[in-house]
Amino acid sequence: MIHFAGKYTDNFEEALLANANCGGENVHRGCVLGAVLGAHHGESRIPAHLKDGLYDAATIRKEIEAFKAAVAKSSM
Repeated sequence: MIHFAGKYTDNFEEALLANANCGGENVHRGCVLGAVLGAHHGESRIPAHLKDGLYDAATIRKEIEAFKAAVAKSSM
């Protein structure tokens, strides 16, 4: 995971594709890699087609917004 995060620091999608194509425990690695690079880049730099293509993307979006609101509220 660290290898892909370092090698593809500037390209979220290429990092995930390289991870998927290498095999092994790519699902577990991909979860962590996506979280690390997502935190690094921010949501706006994650390609829209990777988010919009998720199963039940609208529900996931609502859950993310609720989580962000709860975190913002608790930090006040």
